[in-house]
Amino acid sequence: MDDMMRSMDCLKMAATFHNAALASTTCTGRTLGEDRAPIWVEGSSKTPEPPLPEESPAPEPKNEIPLLPQIDFEPNISCFPDLQDINASIVRRELAEEGKRCVRQQLKAIKDKQDALRMSRETQQRKEERQSDQLQQKALRERNESLLIQKADQMTAAQLEAQQREQSAQRQQIDQKLHKLALEGVSRCQRRFNQKYEGIAKILLSLDQETVKVCAAQNAQLKELGQKFEQLVSSVKMGNCEMQSQFLCSIIKAEECCKSLDALEMDIIKQLAEFSEQIQQQLKMEAAKKLEEERQKQQQQQQEEQRQKLEEQQKLEEQEKLRKEKEESEAKEKQQEAETAKAEAANVHAPLEPKSQDVPPAPTASSTCVHPDRLKFYNDILALYQSKVDAIKPLQTEESLKQYRTGCQRAINLPLNAISAVSPQHLAQNFDKLYSFFAGQPTKVMNGGTITINDHPLARDYCMLLMAKKFVSQTETAICSNPQAAFPFASVIITFWKLLPDFGKVFLAYMYKESPFLVPYVIPQQQGQTPEQYLKTIGYRLTDKNELEKPDIYLKRQTGIARLYAAVIISQGRKAAGPDECFELNEGWLWLAHMVHVKPLPDISATMIMEILQTLGFELWRTYGKQFVKLLLYIQNIYMPQLAAYDEGGPKTRLEMLLAKFLRERQIAQAVGVLPPGFW
Repeated sequence: MDDMMRSMDCLKMAATFHNAALASTTCTGRTLGEDRAPIWVEGSSKTPEPPLPEESPAPEPKNEIPLLPQIDFEPNISCFPDLQDINASIVRRELAEEGKRCVRQQLKAIKDKQDALRMSRETQQRKEERQSDQLQQKALRERNESLLIQKADQMTAAQLEAQQREQSAQRQQIDQKLHKLALEGVSRCQRRFNQKYEGIAKILLSLDQETVKVCAAQNAQLKELGQKFEQLVSSVKMGNCEMQSQFLCSIIKAEECCKSLDALEMDIIKQLAEFSEQIQQQLKMEAAKKLEEERQKQQQQQQEEQRQKLEEQQKLEEQEKLRKEKEESEAKEKQQEAETAKAEAANVHAPLEPKSQDVPPAPTASSTCVHPDRLKFYNDILALYQSKVDAIKPLQTEESLKQYRTGCQRAINLPLNAISAVSPQHLAQNFDKLYSFFAGQPTKVMNGGTITINDHPLARDYCMLLMAKKFVSQTETAICSNPQAAFPFASVIITFWKLLPDFGKVFLAYMYKESPFLVPYVIPQQQGQTPEQYLKTIGYRLTDKNELEKPDIYLKRQTGIARLYAAVIISQGRKAAGPDECFELNEGWLWLAHMVHVKPLPDISATMIMEILQTLGFELWRTYGKQFVKLLLYIQNIYMPQLAAYDEGGPKTRLEMLLAKFLRERQIAQAVGVLPPGFW
């Protein structure tokens, strides 16, 4: 169909009409149509003339209709076709053109269908490809989503592990903090518990066996409570609490133990008060019986005394007569002797002077043992102490005043043993109990009655000596094992010293008797004195087996005495008690300066210097500054080599290390437990 359309397009209509116009001159009839006679037949005599050489016809395609042969004669008007034939041919031609047009339209429609089919196929193919791409993308997306989900799961798992690790670390930190808080809280309760426990134990130890039996149940409760508290402390120290709330419960339990211990103390005091009332009633009954017996005895004695008086009067009269006779004879003899002595004195021109060898030298202490000023102070203190001891002997030895002495002892011992720095109110309460007794206020005793210090004229000095001795005895029990306990005792001592000046001197006397190194006074060994006797003079004691105590026990006791002495120097008393200072810091400076100039002794010299430096070093450095540093350098460079000639033990080594530390760090830490100014 395409070839036919191309051949029809190649027809030259202008040439065809030109040739037809030329042929019409020779045509006589109809030349068109299928039923006409041919113009020229093959084999006729006439041959057609060749065509005019005007234009060469264009080559026609094979499928086109061949042109009519040219006629060799001249055309004439008769040979032209008529109009109908021409119209018919034109119609046919138009029909042919219309057919071709229809064919072309059909071909175009077919082609359009083919194009539409091809387009539909392409669109279908593209749609399928698009669907396949979508499926692939969906599969890829699902695969990516699965990978993302896996990665997200891994990340969430890692985050969960990290969060769990952080939570565990935070939990451990919280447990550690709670453990630390529990340790601090329990340690505070432990200090309170131990002080209260020691006070109750001292009360029980100060009682006799019969009184202790009355408190047997409370004693058992005290032991159980002590064991329970020790178990609580050990569990808190080991950190055996599984839950965080148990740490807080441990503090609450410790507080409950302290409260139960306070209740136990009140119960013991109440029980002892009831028992003392019973004893006092029994004593009253016995005293009444004794009074009746004494009255009967006194009546009998009065009768016998009257008889004896009569006899004695007679004897006295006889003795007076004899005495007068003797006096007269003695007077005569004296007159004779006086006359003879006058005669002998007249013969002598000058009296003979005694030789220096006949007069014994006065006992003096060497300067290497004690400074003269310190020795004078020491002798004055001991003289005052001895005068008071001699004065109270009637009260101390009289048997009828035994009950009164016991009441005085209990009025002093109970509040004094309870002294501690638990709180300002606690310290002030125990001081008020002691001072109210010295102020003459009535104090209850075990039998329910009351006594006052004014009941006997010697009671004030007796109680003053008793209280000073009791304070010094605390160095053997509480202070030597707990250095911080020295400061509340020292604060009370200073307060009494301000209010009762003689008490301070008596207290120093007891301190010097227990340790003459506080003067400082190194008592020399006398000729003929045994080592045991000499050790007694410097503070050694005899045990129950009548043997000297061991050196470590002696050093421990001397350590407690030095701690209390130093604490008294730097402690401040109650504000409203009197002058601000009565035993100032210069006492510590004088002691240290004199101690390094007396003869050193093994162990004890190094021990005393080390304790004084640890307690007073901070205040001495802050007050004296460079002068104190020079004193430390003197001790290190000059005194320590002198001490090394006598001492190579542990105290000397510890003192060397302590001095090196102080001079290296250029500072001394403040003693632990010092009460702040205005504490009570």
